[in-house]
Amino acid sequence: MSRRALVSFGLSGLANNLVGTCIGVHLMMFYTDIVGLSPLWVSAGLVLATLWDAVSDIAMGRISDATRWEAGRRRPFILLGMVPAGLAFALLLSPPDLSGPALGVFFIGALLALYTAKTVVQVPALSLLPEMARGYDDRTRLASARELLGNVGDLLGLMLPPLFLLGLDLDAPDAAAQARGAFSSAALVGGVVIVVALAATWGGTREDRRAHTEPAKLADALRALRANRPFRSLMGASVLAALGLGFVNALVLYVFVHVLRMQSPVVHMSAFAVNAGAAICSYPLWNRLAERKGKPFAFRCGLGLSLVTFVSVFFVSPGDFVGLYAVMVFGGASNVGFWMLMHSLSADVTDVDELASGERREGLFAGFAALLRKGAGAAALGGVGVGLWLVGYQTGAEAQSARTVLGLKVLFAAPPTVLVLSALWVFRGFDLTRARHAQVLRALARRGATIERARPTDPELLPHAA
Repeated sequence: MSRRALVSFGLSGLANNLVGTCIGVHLMMFYTDIVGLSPLWVSAGLVLATLWDAVSDIAMGRISDATRWEAGRRRPFILLGMVPAGLAFALLLSPPDLSGPALGVFFIGALLALYTAKTVVQVPALSLLPEMARGYDDRTRLASARELLGNVGDLLGLMLPPLFLLGLDLDAPDAAAQARGAFSSAALVGGVVIVVALAATWGGTREDRRAHTEPAKLADALRALRANRPFRSLMGASVLAALGLGFVNALVLYVFVHVLRMQSPVVHMSAFAVNAGAAICSYPLWNRLAERKGKPFAFRCGLGLSLVTFVSVFFVSPGDFVGLYAVMVFGGASNVGFWMLMHSLSADVTDVDELASGERREGLFAGFAALLRKGAGAAALGGVGVGLWLVGYQTGAEAQSARTVLGLKVLFAAPPTVLVLSALWVFRGFDLTRARHAQVLRALARRGATIERARPTDPELLPHAA
């Protein structure tokens, strides 16, 4: 694959991760501690919007699969949704001066708008992966490009708000107003980056315009997903792991501020930079491990490494910068191992479905996978909000009680550890190895269903030369 194809496809991951990481890490604390919205309102809104996002993903996948536009069935949706996605992101982090139920209604409405626009863009974009790369290792490289640039998006999502908070007098009487202005500025910059990145994805990728499939009845489509054993194992493990990682993402700032007692935006930015740097540096390791030992083995290693991050909260103390940065290194590397291999393996399971059905339904698989993961994310966000309430978290308080601090540690460590161990157990049923995937591709070639698509020089599949 050309470098332009890798970068262009990867920029869709940058846009996606900027939104997801900023929301997952900053949104709850922004609305509870700065805007003044109750944690229960925030959790309820996040659960509702994320469930809507999950349901709309599978609908978008089916729409994309069946689209017959001359311009294609994937890329036109990226063009349609990129500006609304950027605008909705800026709106969500620039709330008007409201309070109580009115503020809660605004919060939910802005989230619904953002998640709808993101669905229109990201499901078709992710569905391009199996079309652009057919080889076992080529898909890992393409998924690596998405996750590598996704890490840049993670870094932006993590660091934009703290960057604009630098220099503010957080002890001033108007500290909340200053912080809200800083978040609005960060949101505007983030919105522009989202639009530019998605425009590059639209302009630099290509798809097979001859491919389409008639949308089967939903019940038949779900039966096809259920019959795909590798898909069942991968999705079960991904949902459990995503649920655990959702807890960690939503609680990381609470741990920084109330467990480690590190409130400085500079410290937060440095920790996020170490996390992203470790993630980026780990890509050669994960690619080599996947090539030598296979993708399933590397996926299990990524899950196992994440356990170090969860339990570390009991071994770092206030002011322990060395411990903090060590944990961020493990966290960054383990996230790459999980997400990169998950996307690459997801592309492989679509070939199993094509062999069984004779149809190309990448959108269906991408949409249903997103539905399950986002449903898990909604459950995690709801669980965090309820968990904060149960441990007695006081919104806006400079210091929490010892009981609350212990409760934050337990919330950060216990649920994610149990969930990731469960994911490893579920993934034991995944049997789509390199050898079996090669057999699937040979069977497809013999049947003649994908001979033209498999040619690396097909101008319909490759992006224009850089």
